[in-house]
Amino acid sequence: MANALSANKYVIGTAITSVGLAVINSPVQAASMGVVDFESGFTDGQLVNSVTANNGNVLTFWTGNQTPTSNPEIAQIGDPITAFSSSDGATLQSQIGNFFLTDGLSGPGASNYFIEFSQAVSEVSIDLLDLDALSVNGGPGVATVTVFSDSFSTVINSQDFLGSTGPVSLETLDTFSISGNLNAIKSLSIVYSVNGAGDIGTGIDNITFTQFEPSQGETQSTPEPASILGLLAFGAAGAGSKLKRK
Repeated sequence: MANALSANKYVIGTAITSVGLAVINSPVQAASMGVVDFESGFTDGQLVNSVTANNGNVLTFWTGNQTPTSNPEIAQIGDPITAFSSSDGATLQSQIGNFFLTDGLSGPGASNYFIEFSQAVSEVSIDLLDLDALSVNGGPGVATVTVFSDSFSTVINSQDFLGSTGPVSLETLDTFSISGNLNAIKSLSIVYSVNGAGDIGTGIDNITFTQFEPSQGETQSTPEPASILGLLAFGAAGAGSKLKRK
């Protein structure tokens, strides 16, 4: 997957001086996109603590009940069974590649995902694998995705995402996107539930995100052409009056 690297862009700013209008070029950092897809450098069953995205942002991963307690693991497509089916995601291979992150064969107990970012982000998109497996408990399942401005404490946005319906034997892929509503996201949790029960084996993959920019959402005012002409005229008049006084 190609890297989406940040680049410098330039905007025109203005500064009024005693003799008119000066033009200033100021760099504005373009939004940087990050990707983690687990396709390189991993082996089946490998425990994962942190992964560096293509743009340098470090993502730290945990699983647990309602709080982070342990590390998730890598599942490879096909046998042996590491995650949630006899073929471990084979029907999804064209969409997710050869590896994904899983809570393992967790049984009836809840095992949710927790992700922390070393650099704040503004929006996150993640593939959820086999969420409909919760239908064995009377589903389909619900994934409650919550983003925080700190380490899993201060909530800035939370949304429920309904899993795909279908036979328990059918592997499914659902994708969610969530933003921080113009706030900086430092961590994220994915909590599964259905009729009071947790998941029985799920996965996540293709994590994409946009780096947070403190100035995003703000607009820089630009003088109208008529105003610029007026300012130029004012500056010229000021310069002329100074010359007459000499």
